[in-house]
Amino acid sequence: MNFPEGYDKLLRYALRIFSKKRYTMSEMEKKLAKYSTKRAEISEDDIKNVIRRMVDLGYLNDEQFVKDYISECIRLRPRGRVLIARDLKFKGVKKELIESGLEETEIDENKIAYELLTKRLKRFKKYPVQEQKMKAYRFLYSRGLNRDAIYKAVERCYDRSG
Repeated sequence: MNFPEGYDKLLRYALRIFSKKRYTMSEMEKKLAKYSTKRAEISEDDIKNVIRRMVDLGYLNDEQFVKDYISECIRLRPRGRVLIARDLKFKGVKKELIESGLEETEIDENKIAYELLTKRLKRFKKYPVQEQKMKAYRFLYSRGLNRDAIYKAVERCYDRSG
């Protein structure tokens, strides 16, 4: 097949950046649009065709991206549903995909909150107990955990150690 020069150049660029990092469809579209502004030979149709080709090849799949992102968040840098959903929304993933991904994945926020707090307790020891609890609440809240999980974790940690 003989492709237009703009399409070919754009596809090579898309594959090159994708080899370094995974992208959502929205992120890839923004990257390609930015790349095309500097090159006159690339048209809007080229961007749409490259996105379509990347989907056909299986490189762009927002549904799989959501599942993988959630499991990585739980495993590598634990955080709550709220923060995960916000991050995915920021990446341009549709709300329905985010909600279905979060429903399919079991996220035990009570366990995450307790584990995060037990690792952080040593840093809070130099403060009075009331201030330690406030720091614990703020820390866990910043991780996107729900209030129930936060209160349970703080209560559990300070009932046994404080």
